[in-house]
Amino acid sequence: MTSLDSKIEINCGSSFIEETKQLRQVTGIVFDIQRYCIHDGSGLRTNVFLKGCPLACAWCSNPESQSREPELALFENSCVHCGQFDMPCPQAWERISSGETVDVRPDFIERADLCPGGSLRWIGRTMNAGSVIDEVLRDRPFYQDGGGLTLTGGEPTLQPHFARALLCLAKAGEIDTAMETSGYTAWKVLEDLLPFLDEILFDLKHVDEARHKAYTSRENHLILQNLKQLDQRRAPVRLRIPLIPGFNATPQDQERIAGYAAGEFSFRVVDLLPYHTLGKPKYRALQRPNLWEQHSRLSSEEVEAIQKIWQSFGFDVTLGG
Repeated sequence: MTSLDSKIEINCGSSFIEETKQLRQVTGIVFDIQRYCIHDGSGLRTNVFLKGCPLACAWCSNPESQSREPELALFENSCVHCGQFDMPCPQAWERISSGETVDVRPDFIERADLCPGGSLRWIGRTMNAGSVIDEVLRDRPFYQDGGGLTLTGGEPTLQPHFARALLCLAKAGEIDTAMETSGYTAWKVLEDLLPFLDEILFDLKHVDEARHKAYTSRENHLILQNLKQLDQRRAPVRLRIPLIPGFNATPQDQERIAGYAAGEFSFRVVDLLPYHTLGKPKYRALQRPNLWEQHSRLSSEEVEAIQKIWQSFGFDVTLGG
């Protein structure tokens, strides 16, 4: 028995000893792996972004995460105009985006393979859990202060078998684990992942059902129900509140959300995540409309006022995670 096998026996149950190789072969769709992250769990994190999300938040900063399938994107500002094609990629991309019938779309698949600067590329690739965890393990020397693996997305629970394999292998490698989730999933999925999670970063967007559905495409009943069950099991939950102008960033909205959370849950640690505009270029790269393009970032005074609201309800508040 290898040392890895023995750790799996301790952390994942004896039934997994013979299944180590099978765990490593479980596949999923990953669209990014980011190192040296400091806002997605304790310590220094390696964030693994899983593709696919059941929500469609109008302000989403990662629109490339919504579809589970790989997508072709063109970041035209990084195009080097290599001259390999009769029609430059940005020109052809723009004509397709405007609705013109241009017989170059199939050609873009080949172009992505030939692009020297990576401006035209696929977002999302099939990986097995073993390959992902090997990349995470390379960062283990930097986890001395409690860092580790964070699964994010998208919504990691939309790929439950892949998420479980990654978390189980991380625990076998004695790596701290965290997962960011919208909470919109079957309780059984969360329950199966709980034994392998040291921290759950749970996004709470709004407690008003109609407003939640209007701006995310989904009702929030399941989300609140799952959060309640996590609370009852004393799960290691850290609330994360995205502050979105035009959706939930008014003092009235935040008082309602904070009041609800204080009355319903025992969690008293919350991260406030102010809206940012870093996702704007991604919409153009994917040829999608940016529904939140006209909204500006909150001022420091507005964020500070919201922070005081949460503190008034007895929460320990961190800005930015």
